[in-house]
Amino acid sequence: MPPPRDTVALIACRVFEAEIAAFAADAAHVVRREYFEMGLHDQPDVLRARLAEAIARAEAVPEVQAIVLVYGLCGRALVDLAPQRCPVVIPRVHDCIGLFLGGHARHSAVLRAEPGTYWYSPGWNRGRRVAGPDREAKLRADYGRRFDPDEVEALLDMEREAFAHHTCAGYTDFGLPGDEEQRRYAAQCAQSFGWRFEHHPGDPSLLRALLHGPWDAARFLVVPPGRRVAQTIDARVMQAVPAPS
Repeated sequence: MPPPRDTVALIACRVFEAEIAAFAADAAHVVRREYFEMGLHDQPDVLRARLAEAIARAEAVPEVQAIVLVYGLCGRALVDLAPQRCPVVIPRVHDCIGLFLGGHARHSAVLRAEPGTYWYSPGWNRGRRVAGPDREAKLRADYGRRFDPDEVEALLDMEREAFAHHTCAGYTDFGLPGDEEQRRYAAQCAQSFGWRFEHHPGDPSLLRALLHGPWDAARFLVVPPGRRVAQTIDARVMQAVPAPS
């Protein structure tokens, strides 16, 4: 399904802001762009509500005929999104790493080979939201303003325990300007934990197709008006089902 030219609204996570700028800088068919902070992934219900509002805003623009979400399922944040006027296009991946790796199949294969992988990517690194010394320093400063020293250490121990099952740092990018610096940062974070470091070169084909088409059913879910997003337990990742009347 090719995109309707000059009629696409783009709703994206800022984790892909640099990549979208590189691959869709002159995309005349994208007539509206809206970005959301990556921190919303910590609150899937809030992210779902924000995305629903953004879809409604895009649908209110008469020339918009399709809406592209640069998101994966993202902790089920996309479940139950239901467009009213325009079809919504979503890549069939669980999260942004699947988009970086070119699809769900490769992402799953990497995790089967190394289930202890913790993922890094340029956008997450720049936001300093990834596991590593900078994140811990930021948390220590934040907790120090609110808690006693003993409580601060207890909270930081809980943070460390959350990452204790990981054994490998996986890093992926598209080789854009500045990505090499983020690759080195991910390697430094891995070293601080004693993890192995693996660089998985990104495959931009899925993101390019999401931004420019075609939207084939194997790689993309196109949710028509009157349907809603539902999760699946197979390689499709998600499907469109009837929306409540």
